[in-house]
Amino acid sequence: MAEAIVVNRRGTGKSAARSCRRKGMVPAVIYGKTVEPQAVCLDAKAVREILGPSSGHVHRVVVTDPPFQGDVMVQAVSYEPTTGGVLHIDLHRISLTDKVKTEVAVEVTGEATLEKRGLFLQRQTREVSVECLPADIPGPLGVDVSELSPGDTVTAGDLEVPADVRLVTNPAEVLLVVMAPKSAEEETEEQEEAEGEEPEAETKPE
Repeated sequence: MAEAIVVNRRGTGKSAARSCRRKGMVPAVIYGKTVEPQAVCLDAKAVREILGPSSGHVHRVVVTDPPFQGDVMVQAVSYEPTTGGVLHIDLHRISLTDKVKTEVAVEVTGEATLEKRGLFLQRQTREVSVECLPADIPGPLGVDVSELSPGDTVTAGDLEVPADVRLVTNPAEVLLVVMAPKSAEEETEEQEEAEGEEPEAETKPE
């Protein structure tokens, strides 16, 4: 785990959150079973460390004045719909000896090879749920699609999950489907079928 992230305590309520944002920081709250909610402000560096793609899932956070420290995971992030900026972060305090459930990304390789063969992927989801100790949370789970054929699927159960990690997502859940472009004849047939369908006549009561 990387070194601790130091954050500043703030007041509670909407005005305190707005004041935090005016200073260029992001309001956040730390909560958990064994801790009272801690309202804090995160500077730009802290946000990058917590939300960065290579930062990991578990973070050691130190709060100043009065002091508090603990291991946390990101529970939820609120974004500004127009700019995409981070509005608020929920941090869940955890114990490193208790198992947690979290989402892990599915990383696809070989898609370029698939496209060269005239095929494409239909993605049903980009993440799966797992359960394990915080220190055992895996990185993205990879799957190679370069050798797949039209109609082939990849399910959650096809992923290689470490032995100390339990897959929570249903193993039968389809993550990816390999598709072939429709031919002009198939598109014409579908269009003709759609045009040939007549609406059901409305039955009026006598």
